[in-house]
Amino acid sequence: MATRNVSKQANALAKARERRRALDRARDEQDQRIEEATASVLVALETRAEAERALESATSHVGEMLKVLLVEDVSAERAAALLELDVAEVRRFVKAAPIHASRSDAGADRRRQPEAPGVSASTGPDDADRRAS
Repeated sequence: MATRNVSKQANALAKARERRRALDRARDEQDQRIEEATASVLVALETRAEAERALESATSHVGEMLKVLLVEDVSAERAAALLELDVAEVRRFVKAAPIHASRSDAGADRRRQPEAPGVSASTGPDDADRRAS
């Protein structure tokens, strides 16, 4: 009977080894799926960060160019109409532009001059004043 127990033990060990190897293959496959998903997320996060930087840059540029329009005495309302934006959006873009936004020398000189009646640096001439001239 001792040989029979040894034989049963050997068969049981072989079966256990086979099952462990099957579990190891399943675990390896799962690990590979986890690694691939993690790599995809890392790439997507980098792509997202690049897109956020591009959006910030574009937003800043839009704001700078809107400031140029405002310096040229285009009101926020008129700029909004020209660009088919909401006035609030125009103001948000202008606010998001860096303070050192590029301005033409003429525009910068105009900002230093005292405001004429009916003219505001942020809104431009009133429509009534413009029609009267």
